[in-house]
Amino acid sequence: MHASTRPPAPTHFDTAARDWDQRPMSQQMAAIAPRLLAAVPLAATDHVLDFGAGTGLLAAQIAPLVAQVTALDTSAAMLQVLTEKGHANITALQGDIFALPPGTLAPQDAIVSAMALHHVADTAALLRAFAALLRPGGRVALVDLYAEDGSFHGDNAAKGVHHLGFAPAALQALAEQAGLCDVALTEILQVQQRNGRHYPLFLMTGRKP
Repeated sequence: MHASTRPPAPTHFDTAARDWDQRPMSQQMAAIAPRLLAAVPLAATDHVLDFGAGTGLLAAQIAPLVAQVTALDTSAAMLQVLTEKGHANITALQGDIFALPPGTLAPQDAIVSAMALHHVADTAALLRAFAALLRPGGRVALVDLYAEDGSFHGDNAAKGVHHLGFAPAALQALAEQAGLCDVALTEILQVQQRNGRHYPLFLMTGRKP
């Protein structure tokens, strides 16, 4: 087979998809959804985008409360696991948010994400993309790591890590530059990694004027 026609090599997420929900870290992450929803209540009519949805750990808890969830992820294997869970109002969408054809996604009432921001190289562009997808008054609720020393993942390159967490002031500034207002960051959870250390996660909320 010619090199140019080879399928892409499986990513860390593709190969881990089947066992993802059973990982101790995934089980800890299940606490994110109720805490996020307590801070950002959603309406029964809302259309919500879950960015970096993976196997749907967040989307599956949000779906019963809203009209529609679009689960966007680059890993087909992760989305296949999500699809097999059989949630009627979750639509799995494989793709890169920066490469989706215009009109692929309708305007969203809310965009949520858990532990995906650090896998995207250009955070400013991602936040601009979120702002563009939101309806006026639409909200973001994004969970990720506070700045850390690289020990959370350990093998950062193999796991597609572009940022070792985030400094709150810098991320808030990027969100405001992207056109979001009422931006706030608060600690939402501490998780324990296999190295025995605890790492705090933040929830960043904001609104499109």
